Amino acid sequence: MRLVWLIARKYFFSRKNPSAINVITAISLTGYAVGALALIVLLSALNGFETSIFGGYFNGDADLKVVAKQGKVFELTQAKLSELSKIPGVEAQYQCLEDKAIVKLNDKQTVALVKGVDSGIYKTLIIDSLVVTGSKVLQRKSKNDISTGQIPEEGNLLNFTWLSEGMVYKLNVGSENTKLELLVPDRNSSSISQSVLNQEDVYVAGMIKLGEDLNESTVIVPIDVAKSLFGRENEISSLNLKVKGSDIETIRSKIQAVVGQSFDVLDRREQHKTMYKMFNTEKWVSFALLAFILMLISFNLFGSIRMMVIDKQQDLKMLNSLGMHAVNIRSIFIFEGQLVSLVGTSLGIVTGAVLVLLQQEYGFVKTQSTFAMAYPVKLVLTDILLVFGLNTVLAGLSSWFASLRKFNV
Repeated sequence: MRLVWLIARKYFFSRKNPSAINVITAISLTGYAVGALALIVLLSALNGFETSIFGGYFNGDADLKVVAKQGKVFELTQAKLSELSKIPGVEAQYQCLEDKAIVKLNDKQTVALVKGVDSGIYKTLIIDSLVVTGSKVLQRKSKNDISTGQIPEEGNLLNFTWLSEGMVYKLNVGSENTKLELLVPDRNSSSISQSVLNQEDVYVAGMIKLGEDLNESTVIVPIDVAKSLFGRENEISSLNLKVKGSDIETIRSKIQAVVGQSFDVLDRREQHKTMYKMFNTEKWVSFALLAFILMLISFNLFGSIRMMVIDKQQDLKMLNSLGMHAVNIRSIFIFEGQLVSLVGTSLGIVTGAVLVLLQQEYGFVKTQSTFAMAYPVKLVLTDILLVFGLNTVLAGLSSWFASLRKFNV
């Protein structure tokens, strides 16, 4: 086998008597290099966008989320909540009641997703990352500004809200403490036209940055405001939990056992299943298109190997006379194709990885949006292995098919 490898290496870009075969082989090598480079850059860019897009979800989502399988709201008894808090690994939890409502500021109004949360959100989420500007307090005494995030037990309370970035721009909110009106039809009203509206007033406390599909129209308020607005006294839309430990599936199964089979316990990805599915589909479709181009490039390698088989007939007759079997002779050309793929792919991967790392460090390529920012990229080892494996398989198949020609030895 060592002899086979040495002969294949000799045929690889022979310095003597360069021919059209060498040119085609060089084109194949360049094609594999460019294809590998393009795949590494593409996958790294998609990884960067995934990190950038879903980073907002990380700030606004709990580790696990309990929702009802049927219906928008449900009730959990205090005994159940207490039992959940005693599960090893469950560090904190907060209740959330959410529904659509009209948000009005002077003569401007829009429909938003209003999410009422209790004080447990301060222990469950990283509020410093969630609230990008403004106050982190949702309720405070009217005469005493409390900056701790703890809801006071006594005194008159002012209700505040955190607006998503899109809501700030839609309503053109100019400053903090701006008064907003939340309006929703009274679900208990007997009026056919449902002209009776529930109204709650809140004041803008700060701006939050969420995931892409939530960042346009989300309003977070104290849960008491949401319960009064939607007319739901003891019902919630979800229970959000922060868990500690690497064995999240074990904790998840224990939570499922407590809440029962009429509830779903969702992890971060499952909370935005549609978005993740759509992004992954886009990623793999892009990968498939480039993989198809690499398959076309492999036809160059097929042609060069087939022409080499014809060109080296005299050498093959001599090798056969010296005792080399046809199987080993075919292996020469398979190794030749793998060598072309190995060199070309390695050059492409190294070049692509260097470009990605330079973009990560210096951000040479900027977006064309209003606020120019560096295109996000992220280099992942599994992508490198995937590209290397794809090129190796394509080159191996092309070389094998090309070497199937009957030898005149």
